[in-house]
Amino acid sequence: MRRKRLAWIVLPAAIVILVVVTFILSNYQKELGIVGPGKGGRVAVAAAAEARSAASGTGAGGYDAFSKSLAVAMVKLRSMPITNPAETRLEIALTNALDCLSASREAWRAELDQAWDTAVDGSPGYWRTRHSALTEQPGGPLSAAQVREWSGAGADYWLGKALDLVE
Repeated sequence: MRRKRLAWIVLPAAIVILVVVTFILSNYQKELGIVGPGKGGRVAVAAAAEARSAASGTGAGGYDAFSKSLAVAMVKLRSMPITNPAETRLEIALTNALDCLSASREAWRAELDQAWDTAVDGSPGYWRTRHSALTEQPGGPLSAAQVREWSGAGADYWLGKALDLVE
């Protein structure tokens, strides 16, 4: 009788421990040194970092170079194989970084086309609705340069997370 009571205590405890260990091993593989993002992930991070660097350009020529590097980064992200949880986390970070950079590109294009409407484009809510990765809410109305700065800061945050995963 005593052994049956002991079994009813040990068996559930063993199951709980097994579930916790499995959860940790499956979700924190990168932190435990088991597996991390592969070569495709590192290439995608490098392309996103290049796009972020190009975002600091000026004028129409700078816009063209930035747009091309952003397009390359988006293609690299789409072609990145997802084979483990670390790569899934990397994909999320890069998707958010590229979303922020897309907001920067849109603001820059509106500025170059002289189509900036302060009532619409100057609203932080407008940008947050179109680009969910923009987390901060600066006061409005915003200029195109302020939106580019805001989205650049968001891209820096997400690229930092991505770099932590590939290092």
